[in-house]
Amino acid sequence: MEADGRRSIRRGARRGGLTLLAACAALVIAGCQGASPTPQTIIITLPPSTPGPTATPSAVAPTGTPAPTASATPVATTPTVSSTTVTQSAPDNRWTASFHMPVISGVAPAVVTAMNDSISTRVNAYIVSFNGGGLPVVASGDAPSALAGDFSVAFDSPSLLSLRFTVETDNTGAAHPSTEAGSLNFAVASGAVIQFPDLFASPAVALPVIRAQAHALLTAKLGAGLSWPASSTMADFGGAWAFTAAGLELTWSQGAIVSEAAGPVTISIAWSALSSVIVTPGPADAFVP
Repeated sequence: MEADGRRSIRRGARRGGLTLLAACAALVIAGCQGASPTPQTIIITLPPSTPGPTATPSAVAPTGTPAPTASATPVATTPTVSSTTVTQSAPDNRWTASFHMPVISGVAPAVVTAMNDSISTRVNAYIVSFNGGGLPVVASGDAPSALAGDFSVAFDSPSLLSLRFTVETDNTGAAHPSTEAGSLNFAVASGAVIQFPDLFASPAVALPVIRAQAHALLTAKLGAGLSWPASSTMADFGGAWAFTAAGLELTWSQGAIVSEAAGPVTISIAWSALSSVIVTPGPADAFVP
């Protein structure tokens, strides 16, 4: 009996479900046929959207960190001056030459080449001038004629290099040797040789200024022994000159303006005394106050 009761309840539930479905269907049909049906509200839940690519924030330098700057201009370097000794001699033992010659390094290769080529040319010119001058035959018991060359650095900076030369020659049979003065001055940026007139805005205007300054200094130094030419040209001052911090250095070879006993003579004209004639811009403008 109990089992029969349970079956009756299940059949009733099925019939109730069918009755409910039918009622729902009837309501839907009625809604569709009505004059003003209540609109259905449909809520659509979208899936979460896929995030787009996140923009990469611009790199920001930490506070206090300076922004990067362009590479700085390379710092100019000062030439390094070393030396080598050049020796030559005549096949017949008439003469010998030994020259303590400067050698430049430490700057751009093209500049080094230009400077050393100019130095070699100058040293060879001294030797050729010496041995091509009809040197006497060496007498029995005498030494051959000899040349001894040397140099010193007058000024060395990232912009200028100034070299002094001394060339002592002692001819066989002569009473005493003699000394010639010389120089080479370079623009370090290019390796070019600076000529004496290059220092002045107008060599013609500069000449009387240099003449007056040099004459006053030489008179004070040599007194009555000074042998001053009646007229002088730029070549008379440009044979041996050099940049120095103190002034424009001028040197005369032994016997050129005073007796040979005095040897080479050197003076220095203060840059301030030449300020009115120095070319700007130019090789010496940094010295002018």
